[in-house]
Amino acid sequence: MEITPLDIRKQEFKKSFNGFDKHEVETFLSMIAEQMEEVLRENNSYRDQMESLHNELERYKSLERTLQDTLTSAQRSTSDLKSNSVKEAEIIKRNAMLEAENIVQSAKNEVIHLRNDIKTLITLKNNFISRFKGIIDSYIKMLDQETNEHKIEVNEINQILKEPPENIMNLGALFNHIKKEEEKDGENKRNN
Repeated sequence: MEITPLDIRKQEFKKSFNGFDKHEVETFLSMIAEQMEEVLRENNSYRDQMESLHNELERYKSLERTLQDTLTSAQRSTSDLKSNSVKEAEIIKRNAMLEAENIVQSAKNEVIHLRNDIKTLITLKNNFISRFKGIIDSYIKMLDQETNEHKIEVNEINQILKEPPENIMNLGALFNHIKKEEEKDGENKRNN
């Protein structure tokens, strides 16, 4: 399935507890869509240039055929004009061939350049995918760590709740302490 910049902009994710920052994800997807649009514009531009060069090459081939027809007509002329016409036609033909060779060589060079640009675009895309995957993996690790910490906290609270009420000194102070620790962890994660 080919992904378009519009697909990236319209992508929605399931919301979950402690999920990703929606603004950050939307900003990142917008940046990806803009870069992909730029790559697509450049690709279309190269395609247009290649088509223009192809049309120009066809025009010169047509010109060469016309020159060859002119040469054939000149050979049917009188014997006096024949030698002059043949010489002139050979000069014209040589120049046309040189010009055609130059055009063909220029077109070949442009094709090589376009292939190199395409290879560069593929490399850029692969690098982008790797970096994006790395970012996603780091968020998954952070989420796993947060889940494990939550399980530990729930187990500690469950242990305390199993104690008889007279053994629990100050349950309110304990919950306030746990809440402050969670707020500190949240600030640290936002600052990082």
